[in-house]
Amino acid sequence: MSFGLNLKRFLRGVVADEITEEEAYRRVYREEALCDGQPDVAPDGPAPASGEVECPICGNRAGRFLPFGLDNRPNVQCPTCGSVERHRILWLYLAGQTDFMTRPARVLHTAPESCMEGRFRELHGDGYVGVDRFSAGADVETDIKALPFEEGRFDIVLSSHVLEHIRNDRPAIRELGRVLRPGGWAVVMVPYDPDNPTYEDSSIDTPEGRLAAFGHPFHFRVYGNDLPARLSEAGLDAKVLATKDLFDAETRRRFRLNNNHLLHCRKAGRNRPASG
Repeated sequence: MSFGLNLKRFLRGVVADEITEEEAYRRVYREEALCDGQPDVAPDGPAPASGEVECPICGNRAGRFLPFGLDNRPNVQCPTCGSVERHRILWLYLAGQTDFMTRPARVLHTAPESCMEGRFRELHGDGYVGVDRFSAGADVETDIKALPFEEGRFDIVLSSHVLEHIRNDRPAIRELGRVLRPGGWAVVMVPYDPDNPTYEDSSIDTPEGRLAAFGHPFHFRVYGNDLPARLSEAGLDAKVLATKDLFDAETRRRFRLNNNHLLHCRKAGRNRPASG
């Protein structure tokens, strides 16, 4: 969703702790529903020749993408479907490195992004379940620290930029592992620094402090190279994959992929064959 742009409109109230996280996200979801999930900010200045960048999710080709985020990063958001770098990385990884796009599965998607949710639902039908804390449009509105699903319910779990929003993330990680079947797999994306341990500080307890420390008023940490160990506590064997190793330079340029990481996790054990 286009939360980065929308949050800028009332960031002052968030930082002043006058607007709670729930109020902020519910407002963003309402605005997104009203505009059908499409970005509503045009790029500044003349656009370069058409076709310099491309969105692999919706197929849009453009001279450049829209600016996005609290820092107004240039050339980031697809003007058609609203995707940003991490969405395009996840899409290309699933399409090129797994059989997610070709084999129906039971999929849990946390805080599903509007640019991908409909397409994933078409692929996996009734097996696809989207969960979110604040969106009434999700299949299940719930806290992922207490998921209302039986153990081993899902073949695949997708969780992108969710765990950093949770003050105590270990119960959430355990739940993701619990509902994944033995032999199943998950893709986890978070703000990630491969060169340092996770940075978190419980004494930073205001939106203003978290914005300064973690780059976002509703984040509680920047994950580091100890994240695979945290995931292993939930039975998830994680491999860290860097964008620069997954995609060549031309692919990164064409689809505007930033220097990012994802973790491909496998749950130990065997059940029915995994789909990735």
